[in-house]
Amino acid sequence: MSNERSILAVLSFWPSTGYGIKSEFEHKAAGLYWGMGYGSIYPKLKKLEEEGLVQTIEKEEGGRKKKLYELTPKGWQEFENWLRLPPAYPNIKDELLMKMSTWHEDMESSVLISHLLKRKETTEDMLGFVKDWPTNGISYISDVGMLSIRYAELRLEAELKWIDESIHALEKNQLPKGQDPNGNTEKLLARRRGQREKEK
Repeated sequence: MSNERSILAVLSFWPSTGYGIKSEFEHKAAGLYWGMGYGSIYPKLKKLEEEGLVQTIEKEEGGRKKKLYELTPKGWQEFENWLRLPPAYPNIKDELLMKMSTWHEDMESSVLISHLLKRKETTEDMLGFVKDWPTNGISYISDVGMLSIRYAELRLEAELKWIDESIHALEKNQLPKGQDPNGNTEKLLARRRGQREKEK
């Protein structure tokens, strides 16, 4: 999903300031849906405006004028065309999984367990946010949107179960058997130890 389409999706809710759009990308559970830095929003809005997909309107609030972005007819059509396209399968970028996939067997499992415990704390906090989300009295969530929130809830619950299982396996030294048809474990450990010896 391109950043531009993410912005059109947010603006489909209501006309918004750049700061309002930013808040949609930065609330606690935003990473489950999309991710974009604040610095990239205004250049993207300018590009969308140049393409005729959004327009700016002024609204007075509390005696001050605010600049809001709104979808144009062309913008609505572009957004609805995007809704009809089959979505791409998500790319997972998870540093914890990368570390676990490349963890060396002679490194302390206590360090990895501490990573998992930190992740558990964050996941529990996010799960609480997601469960409270539909009744917070602030957020707009459509009936269909509730289905995506249910997915987020199930995903986080599954992650907590996986974390507990992983910690148990590490603490009890009951790791599932991997596969190493070419003896790579011993080779990489020998390489690592050899280089570490050179440092001494």
